[in-house]
Amino acid sequence: DMGLAGEVGVTPGGSQDIRYARDLIASGQIPAEEHFTAEGLFSEHDLPLSGEECGQTLCPRGAASWTDPVGNIGPEMLIQLGFGTDITEDNFQRRPLNLALAVDISGSMGSGDKMPSTREALHTLVDQLDSGDHMALVAFDDTAVLLQGRTMMDSAGRTAMHNTINGLGPQGGTCIECGMTKAYDQVAPHAGDVDIEDRVMLFTDAQPNVGATGLNSFLGMARYYAEADIGLSAFGVGLDLGSELVSELTKVRGGNAFYLADSDAIAKVFDEEFDFIVSPIAYDLEVEVEAGPGMEFAAAYGAPLDDPAPEIDFGASTLFLSKRKGGIGVTLRHTDGGPFYNDVASEGLATFHMTFETLDGEIKEDSVVVDFGGGSTIHEQWVPSDDLGVYKMSVLLDEYLALMAGARFCQGILTQEQAVEQIKDAQKRLQGTASHLTDGPLQAEVSLMEQLLLNMQGGSGNCAPEDYYYY
Repeated sequence: DMGLAGEVGVTPGGSQDIRYARDLIASGQIPAEEHFTAEGLFSEHDLPLSGEECGQTLCPRGAASWTDPVGNIGPEMLIQLGFGTDITEDNFQRRPLNLALAVDISGSMGSGDKMPSTREALHTLVDQLDSGDHMALVAFDDTAVLLQGRTMMDSAGRTAMHNTINGLGPQGGTCIECGMTKAYDQVAPHAGDVDIEDRVMLFTDAQPNVGATGLNSFLGMARYYAEADIGLSAFGVGLDLGSELVSELTKVRGGNAFYLADSDAIAKVFDEEFDFIVSPIAYDLEVEVEAGPGMEFAAAYGAPLDDPAPEIDFGASTLFLSKRKGGIGVTLRHTDGGPFYNDVASEGLATFHMTFETLDGEIKEDSVVVDFGGGSTIHEQWVPSDDLGVYKMSVLLDEYLALMAGARFCQGILTQEQAVEQIKDAQKRLQGTASHLTDGPLQAEVSLMEQLLLNMQGGSGNCAPEDYYYY
């Protein structure tokens, strides 16, 4: 009974899952820090916040929860910033697409089931298109080849594209620069209509070894075209994915990223959620957060944070529509180090002032003041949270910190015993919340923590190698 029925969710861009870390854990490894993000974890879950019905593109919503994060940080207040929208399941219709795909067919894509999984994803994607959409297909290895130019995706166009996809096979080196350049060349001449979504999609295991291989080269290209509102969606494949490239590219305006772990993930992304992942709702969200009297910031999750201070700025380059309601988390502490109590109400914890740009270029301003009401009754049980979304976010934050503990063990920052203790604490808290809410996705996180604990028994020998990017 939380959130508003029928309302479509809103979530920040960037990484939209932590499937890559999940696959590493399933294979017996301990993920490194660059293999997962807080926003990716949050985006996999529905974190609804209640509030008044929204009558505009975006309506900020906030809620607070008392939390005692794993790792003996001490009690803090967690604030979730989320958004409502006047877009509903009934009135939503995605914009037509001006789309080009850049598909990696390099030799490294021949290992495992990378290429079959990529072809499966492409076929599923094509089935979502219709005569209002146009698509081009570029394949790249040492060089890039335009396999099919910009094509109307009516029945004949879809059939032609399916036939082209069937012929994709791995060979040669990896010139991502070549593929991205040729894909942008297909989209850019037809870009600029506000009623059409201009987008490039990159499918790769992100192991460039030909052409430009420095991260800044790719970021420069993505940022250049982002200024013309040409978005970039990156899809990573394979357990040897160079995840740093995928992650950084999708922090650019209009960017998002997904890991194609298996057929279930492909079906979810390209069948169930396709219309949303290609539908930005706002750009350049800038948030100034003013802490309440006697408060200061401890950390932010799902958004960058500078040194803790009474005021900070953070933001998101893009907000996308989503089947799930997402959010950004900020934790607060007392400036004098005093304790928080889980049932004591507090007014004016923080004020969020924000600006964002709508799809038609209009700059909007809004603000929200967040209080702590002292907890609430959720599913007939009192919890130290004011709303369902922030209640769930508090235990997902514990999971994120547990994943970080594993990574820091591998870096030599934490002992094995310290990391194991934090993972066990997160697992217990997830189990309690998942049982209380009968929440299947949270129960899956319990299983993930259990497997990570098993992997920790193998010590540093199970540490996944950190990404190496420059060649």
